[in-house]
Amino acid sequence: MVDAKELASIALRHFPIEVRRVTRAAESFNTIYRVEAVEGTYALRVGPSLQIHAAGTARAETVWQRSLVDAGLAVPDVVQTSSGEPMVLVNDADDQPRTCVLFTWIRGRSMRTRLGLSRARTLGRLMARLHGFPVGDVDVLRADKVLYWLLPDRLGDVPEHGKVLTEARDSVQALISELWRDRTPQLLHGDLTAANVIEAPGVGPVPIDFQDMVFGFAEQDISFTLASFGRRDDRDAMAQAFRDGYAEICPWPEVSDAVMRGLIVARGLHQLNLSLATAEGPLPRDYLDYHGAKAQTWLDAS
Repeated sequence: MVDAKELASIALRHFPIEVRRVTRAAESFNTIYRVEAVEGTYALRVGPSLQIHAAGTARAETVWQRSLVDAGLAVPDVVQTSSGEPMVLVNDADDQPRTCVLFTWIRGRSMRTRLGLSRARTLGRLMARLHGFPVGDVDVLRADKVLYWLLPDRLGDVPEHGKVLTEARDSVQALISELWRDRTPQLLHGDLTAANVIEAPGVGPVPIDFQDMVFGFAEQDISFTLASFGRRDDRDAMAQAFRDGYAEICPWPEVSDAVMRGLIVARGLHQLNLSLATAEGPLPRDYLDYHGAKAQTWLDAS
């Protein structure tokens, strides 16, 4: 049997570092370990047995993050294994392969802990900078569907809200299909929320967690961030601050308010479906009611 800590230790043997101490730093979809080594401090990401990303995602992270580092942007660097690979697979206690990736550690505090209007503006500037560094052909998913992760569609299973959620899914899918018509997508971070930005002393805001990178369009990446403001009382002001910051670096995409609202609804459905697929028990009633109400509001306005 291989427990979680032992799994991390086995993975670390594949990297050219001399490990001194390993501690669990965070846990959500992935488990993150802080690794103190003779060579420095690192973050080991241990993925779950559930594979929702494309097989080439870890390699794509290496390509894009290395290109950003070379361009002078502060992002974590991917540490390759001793054999030159961007990841290592280690079987867990259930004999399921877990993808393990090692990054340089970014010292600082999550932007989420002090998020306000000024930091929303900073987040907008950061996204615009990333949009200025495209990457070519890599093996990641395409955001040409509402539910683009490698998961079954569970929206229809939601008690009381299944019908409205699936109707909203179909409605915003038509919008996304039109958005993708005769356009060439670019590589996006895919989850640039305040939770995925570290404010590093002497460095500034540092984007982390590129695992959700996806091919799509700037307005989709923007909608992912705007959706993260959705339950805040000041969400409209936050959205405007984010837009102002983005526009300091790049022109805001030519997209109507209606299309942006639809993309935000699509993001909510996408995240809800992930929760439905990964939850170990029933999801909170208020969470389901929130998404059901948002879907109904979209349908009423369409």
